[in-house]
Amino acid sequence: MKTSQLSKSNPTITGKLILIPVSLGSGFVDKEIPAGNSREINQLDEFIVENVRTARRSLRAMGYAKDFDSVKFHILDKQTHAEEIPGFLKNAINGNNIGLLSEAGSPCIADPGQQVVKHAHSNNITVVPLVGPSSILLALIASGFNGQSFVFHGYLPIEKNQRIRKIREIELDAIRNDRTQIFMETPYRNNALLDDIIKNSGADTQLCIACDLTTEEEFIRTLSIESWKKNLPDLNKRPAIFLIY
Repeated sequence: MKTSQLSKSNPTITGKLILIPVSLGSGFVDKEIPAGNSREINQLDEFIVENVRTARRSLRAMGYAKDFDSVKFHILDKQTHAEEIPGFLKNAINGNNIGLLSEAGSPCIADPGQQVVKHAHSNNITVVPLVGPSSILLALIASGFNGQSFVFHGYLPIEKNQRIRKIREIELDAIRNDRTQIFMETPYRNNALLDDIIKNSGADTQLCIACDLTTEEEFIRTLSIESWKKNLPDLNKRPAIFLIY
């Protein structure tokens, strides 16, 4: 059945898609997640997740009390086909609430959750975002950079020449448009990305590195490229956000 047909045949939809933020890894969930979120998630018995094992751990940490044997999980990851997504929302179309959570932080930012939200809107399913952490926004507000005009690029290209070209493009955009540039990398490639930033950016360009946010190892610092050259941090396998301005 097509999306448009679903919407027409279900003019009144009571089901909701609950967007559930999870911890960034601090180990102190009460520091990152409002207590009220626990009440919301304990009413759910169906979730859309990237990984069932880590989702269960995150839910328990947030106070989820139901027996997981009675809980239904849908897997949404890089291998999920677009045609599978409407099936994830079938029970929401029939009036039940479903939770959507990412591996870390708020869902739908740098993860495939946005596809589910798009289908929810197309089928008159109410989308409810819960309050929680976003490493991108935490890094931005701690950077000292322009918070009124910024762009998030997600992951930069893996191929070195393409990545260098992209770094130069976003630096130029920062200069021309007075706009903060935000991006990230898979943790084990952080040092390679940092090396390319340092070697291909102007000496006066400002770079903020924010890693291990909300944890005891949290590191946030803004310096010029020239200053960074004197003392580069080791970011290998550390979740990090990079900002250029």
